[in-house]
Amino acid sequence: MPDDVPDSSQPAACEAAAHSRADGEDLIVAALTHLRGSLSADGGSHGPPSLARQKEDLREWAGSLGLLLSSSDLPAQVVRGGMEHDLYHDFDTDRYFKVTRDGIFGLSPGIDLALVSSDMEARRFHLWEASPVEYLERLHLQNELVAGLNRLEGVLDQGDDLAIVTSQPRFDIVPVTLAEIDDWFTAQGFEKVTACGYYRAEDNLGVFDAHAKNLVRFENNLIPFDVIPCRPAGGFLKFIADTLASGHTVIAVRTVSTSPRSVE
Repeated sequence: MPDDVPDSSQPAACEAAAHSRADGEDLIVAALTHLRGSLSADGGSHGPPSLARQKEDLREWAGSLGLLLSSSDLPAQVVRGGMEHDLYHDFDTDRYFKVTRDGIFGLSPGIDLALVSSDMEARRFHLWEASPVEYLERLHLQNELVAGLNRLEGVLDQGDDLAIVTSQPRFDIVPVTLAEIDDWFTAQGFEKVTACGYYRAEDNLGVFDAHAKNLVRFENNLIPFDVIPCRPAGGFLKFIADTLASGHTVIAVRTVSTSPRSVE
């Protein structure tokens, strides 16, 4: 979990009242603080009830701040999206609006226990479907990697469901190689954990799904605009430490539907 998110005991409405959509990076922190407070009040429970609770709390929070959007509030120019988002281009700001799709909020890394033969490693690395709070944590950590990368524009009301709407600057696509990506993360103090995953022990930061489609070159730097960062903990952190200590790497398995995560 990020260490610098404001204390969740403070009322989120007070935190966000002074912000406008132009301060969308701060709104990410405010929304994250609000949902963390809700989870704490819910006793830290997990599973579908918690997911429904997060969605409802996020809807109420956005509505109280005038951040509840309809489809008419989105830019008119539709761009082909990826697996996780619908994409729109706003010509006035030259930013891409990203809208989460199908009630799913991107992916979150973790491990699962698999039933395998005794001579094989029983733990498997997965990318799970994420909850709203995990998605907002991802955006916040992306902003730690690249300041000002993500803004929270609002929450799209879809009747019986909702989507989170964010925006990013438009970058000219300059392809990068996997070797360049490895070199960039190494220069930032990361060690390689998977084919497209890296970990930095100094601040307990993992970055996953860091392949050539999710990073672009901008001037003399790389921009990881769509990677999946996290603060590993518990069994997942031990898994990373053991993997690095053994000199091994693991293969990420992308799950396509939610299921309960095993607990070590």
